[in-house]
Amino acid sequence: MNESSQQDDPLFSADDAPLAFAFSGSGGDYFRIWIVNLLLTLATLGIYSAWAKTRRLQYFYRNTRLAGAGFDFRGDPKAILRGRILAVLLLGLLYAAFGTSIEGGLLAGTLVLAAVPWIMRSALRFRLANTWYRGLPFGFAGTQGKAYLIYLFPLGMLFFSDAVDELLPDSLLSNALLMAYFGWPWMHASMKRYQHMHLMYGDQQAGFALSMHALARPYVRIVVVLCAAVAVLLLVVTGMASQQRPDAQWERLFDTTWWIYGYLFLLLGLPFTAVRMTNLAWSATAFPGIRITCAIPPAGYLRLQAVNWLLTLLTLGLFRPFAAVRTWRYRLAHVQVHAPDGAALTARYAARTSRAATGDGLADLAGLDLSW
Repeated sequence: MNESSQQDDPLFSADDAPLAFAFSGSGGDYFRIWIVNLLLTLATLGIYSAWAKTRRLQYFYRNTRLAGAGFDFRGDPKAILRGRILAVLLLGLLYAAFGTSIEGGLLAGTLVLAAVPWIMRSALRFRLANTWYRGLPFGFAGTQGKAYLIYLFPLGMLFFSDAVDELLPDSLLSNALLMAYFGWPWMHASMKRYQHMHLMYGDQQAGFALSMHALARPYVRIVVVLCAAVAVLLLVVTGMASQQRPDAQWERLFDTTWWIYGYLFLLLGLPFTAVRMTNLAWSATAFPGIRITCAIPPAGYLRLQAVNWLLTLLTLGLFRPFAAVRTWRYRLAHVQVHAPDGAALTARYAARTSRAATGDGLADLAGLDLSW
């Protein structure tokens, strides 16, 4: 890159002004892509969904710009199709096995579980290796062994807790799996940390300056709030039960209380926690000379999603592409990149495509992608 082009390049700004993302797409434009994708997916009994995903990612990435340059997605739809065929086969195996017996289902679930961490890491590598910016692909450097350490226990807990409770009710194993749910905030945080601390851009690996405990902190606030709400509900239930209500009616009231807690957590707790963890994770992720700040307002994001869901329901699903564009634009509007010194370094590495573009991440181009 010559001196004149460097002066015109926003990445070579001398000050520390943050670089903002820009999105040039619109709901109307994406609606045309979305409706064609939907019709072709239905006509091909789902086969075209792999090509539909590629077109969707390409539309959003190519309309997203940072410092005058756009992103790109170069994934092979056939790799995505292979992943989806594998997903259908695995789900079919589980369904058939559990239809035979609980024991057979547990055996099949164990075999599937052994493959899932490998599949999840492969999907991460595929997605990042096919995401490009300024002539360089992103990548993922997390090891397979670490993937098993991070993902195996939480996935096993989610897979087997109900089956073990049915086979061995009130057993030590059943109670241990139930108690393990209290460790979910740290399990989720460890997954986020694994994903972010092994990000690559070219041959530069990201740094991640946040502990697992700090990442898990957003759960504490929401759990305290929801537990307080449940405590109030339990007091109400207890008061109603004290009025000589039959035991069966008391149990129904008690069960209703926990259903309310579950819905509150799913509708409010999880979205709030996801936004807070996203802010923390991206704000702690940095490449050499490049710092990211992410500050998505949780309340504003929840309002946005509530409106999106309402309009999607009222339009029988036709608002969905507009909702996707609104969500993408909202997220980008609250992310900034600071690159006072690392911008020139990034541009210099962008010229070294002969090594970086054929690096570790692109080895998975012949692999598969299980994500949707």
